Amino acid sequence: MDGRNETAPISDLVWYFLPTIVLVPPLGIPANALVLRLLLGKPNICSTSEIFVLNLAVFDMMFCFMVVIEYIYFMFNKTEANANFLSWGLSQAGGPMLLCATSLDAFMAVCHPLIFLCLKEPKLRLSLCLLVSVLAFTVCGLAKLMPFYNLAMILMVAMLTICTSNVLILKSLRGPGPGGKDLHPVKKRVFKMVFTALVMVDFHYLPSLAESLIKVLFPKLLLPYSILTSFTYLILSMSSFIQPLSYLVRTKQLPKMRCNEKAETKTKKMSDF
Repeated sequence: MDGRNETAPISDLVWYFLPTIVLVPPLGIPANALVLRLLLGKPNICSTSEIFVLNLAVFDMMFCFMVVIEYIYFMFNKTEANANFLSWGLSQAGGPMLLCATSLDAFMAVCHPLIFLCLKEPKLRLSLCLLVSVLAFTVCGLAKLMPFYNLAMILMVAMLTICTSNVLILKSLRGPGPGGKDLHPVKKRVFKMVFTALVMVDFHYLPSLAESLIKVLFPKLLLPYSILTSFTYLILSMSSFIQPLSYLVRTKQLPKMRCNEKAETKTKKMSDF
């Protein structure tokens, strides 16, 4: 009787993780594949901030495949260790750091252009991407090897650092130009990009972090696995297709948007004629 009660929550995870498996990979794989195809075809991508977008798309693509493989393996081996997917750590660690790197790169380009020119070396950006990748996979390993509360504390420190840096970037971008002039249009565009990154980090990653902290600080308040787990993991996983879609919308690279843009250009040329 006791054994059945202990294993029931683990068995329920098959259903708790099901919304993520059904929704995220079918949307995330084609969206990230399109982003990868577009970015890999661009020249000198290592000299721009889009190298971070490329790295993020690789992470999201890996997550979409890894979460399906780990879910299938968990269905046949329902243990607590197998329920702790490596893909969750990859998504929680890699995504926020790369979004923060993209925001910081845009901030330096607009507010400190001279320093930005010195930091535009492709090797430096590739090294930063490699560092983020190593840190992300290290967190994946910690998720398997370290106690749960230690991982929650690590994620909390990382989230506080990322949110604080983005808020400071937004505050700097929001300031008026020299002589009290209005905000420059380029700064406005970068402000929107950094603000979008901050909102995405908070929306996708804070719910799962909040759940982890509640389980650590108030262990009797929540079960180890519940409907809340399904909800927070689904929000976390949705970043794997919302992030590439936001890039495609921002750059007007969605197939429908590209067709509309071509139609508008053709109509304009006909009217000019």
